[in-house]
Amino acid sequence: MVRISIAYDRLRVEEKMLAASAAELGHEASMLDAKSMEAGTEGTAASMGLGDAVLVRCVSHHRGACVAALAEFAGVTAINSLEVSSRCGNKMFMTLLPRRAGVPTPRTHFALSAEGAVGCM
Repeated sequence: MVRISIAYDRLRVEEKMLAASAAELGHEASMLDAKSMEAGTEGTAASMGLGDAVLVRCVSHHRGACVAALAEFAGVTAINSLEVSSRCGNKMFMTLLPRRAGVPTPRTHFALSAEGAVGCM
């Protein structure tokens, strides 16, 4: 049996369904409201109320990334890890990464200022 923590900041029907499915598969699922998490540099999985793995389901990108970072720091596997959250939460990264891997992508321009955007047109 795996102890799965489902971290959320807005409890939706999907999180409830995930917990029910985990239980049907014989795992222990606990709901973890990310807004009430408290942790520090001495935090452990037990002190944060984390199971063997954490499924990060936060609506807030920043809060989800923080939950993933805290879990990983405590040695717990985060599903929707900090690395995934960092890459997928940035549209420029998600445009560049497939291109680097040789995936055909549309020509795209990036600008870091309004003036730069005008120059791209």
